[in-house]
Amino acid sequence: MWARTLAGLFVGLLLSISLTLNFSELAPLPKDTLLLIGYITGFLIWAGIITFFYCISTIKKTLLISLSVLLLSATTNWVLL
Repeated sequence: MWARTLAGLFVGLLLSISLTLNFSELAPLPKDTLLLIGYITGFLIWAGIITFFYCISTIKKTLLISLSVLLLSATTNWVLL
């Protein structure tokens, strides 16, 4: 139970930051609008990822899926920045 919680918190935080950064780099909106959208959606993505860690039966499967999405998102961030 604690392993799922801690993994969801840390991996979810990194993944939500990375996905929000991807969106802010690709969206043609003013910076103040992107900041507001980032605050709102970043928290919602983070909560969704933590929930995802409890929905799948094994933690290895959720970590594999989450870390592969994080790798893809981080690579996209690196390319865009």
